[in-house]
Amino acid sequence: MKHKLIICFVILTLVLLISGITFSRYSASTSLAFNNQFLAKFVFEAKKTDNISIPLTSINPGDSKEYNFSVTNNKDNVRSNVNINYQISIETFHFMPLDIKLYKIDGNDEVEVMNCDESYSRNEENKLVCNSSIFTLTHKEDRTDNYKLVVSFDSLYNSLEYADLVDYIDINIKSSQKTD
Repeated sequence: MKHKLIICFVILTLVLLISGITFSRYSASTSLAFNNQFLAKFVFEAKKTDNISIPLTSINPGDSKEYNFSVTNNKDNVRSNVNINYQISIETFHFMPLDIKLYKIDGNDEVEVMNCDESYSRNEENKLVCNSSIFTLTHKEDRTDNYKLVVSFDSLYNSLEYADLVDYIDINIKSSQKTD
């Protein structure tokens, strides 16, 4: 009786162990032809003719300075294969009473895109953050959007209370693939 009980226990244990384990084997092979494959490239470059971080220490009352930069969907004869959305953001503490205007240049036309003033909100660091509307560069043709930032310090503010103010302007260009 003892032997029958041990044999039943061993058989029951083996059945439980084997029934819970499955073994499988799968093998597949394929060949890839890369000459017919297409990988979408995201090419986006913000070209500038002046520094994107602009210190305002050299601007005096009555001065007006211009800073030019451009945004393009190509570089070194390689164009982006996807449509690109981008937005221009200007950050400044705006301590100085400056007029900050961004223009998009289209041929001989200059269209005002943004007037960065106190109507925009400030972030947690108390910086004035001005965002443009969203622009799109399509993948169908090489395109470069040219911009001009004009910073003016009105001569009415020619007094000692503005003498030691220091400010700067940062231009940030945020880009993403257009998905719709």
